[in-house]
Amino acid sequence: SGKVVSILGENGAGKSTLLKILYGDYKPTSGSVLIDGREAAFRSPYEALQNGVSVIYQERQLVQNLTVADNVFLGHPPQKLGFIQTRDQYQATQAIIEEFGLPFKAEDRVWKLSVAHQQMVEIMKACNHRIDIIAFDEPTSSLTDTETRKLFEIIRKLKAAGKIVLYVSHRLREIFEICDEVVVLKDGQLVG
Repeated sequence: SGKVVSILGENGAGKSTLLKILYGDYKPTSGSVLIDGREAAFRSPYEALQNGVSVIYQERQLVQNLTVADNVFLGHPPQKLGFIQTRDQYQATQAIIEEFGLPFKAEDRVWKLSVAHQQMVEIMKACNHRIDIIAFDEPTSSLTDTETRKLFEIIRKLKAAGKIVLYVSHRLREIFEICDEVVVLKDGQLVG
């Protein structure tokens, strides 16, 4: 915990496939995933989230016409006596926004946010699930340099909070800037 580990390899090396196996999107044909020394075979992303694992893919997994708060709490809104506690949801989301130093509000509609800010909402969703392992698949592919710096600030906060961060990128400069360790894959095999 408390490390940023890069997963490197050329196209087709198995980086994204590995993340999809970790997140329960794919079933492995062989091998196993161990978390804290125990085998973890998630049947779905929902099950992975319930067990503290989240993957932030290049493609956004947000409901564009809902608010930031609605997306952050999608599937598990705060409830009392069967009623959604909207005010609690917005306050909790705004607290995460302020913690990360982001320039939008909990009530903003996601479709109005930049691509970079939508990615931050994805990270907020993961943090709201109390994750221990968060993986990023090519997170800076559509970000500006300024947006990339903000993402790296958030990754450093996750690292300082003791999270395990997996980072897939083809940009070596980023790897040397943000990562503590590097794992190299080739044809689905560990080579370095």
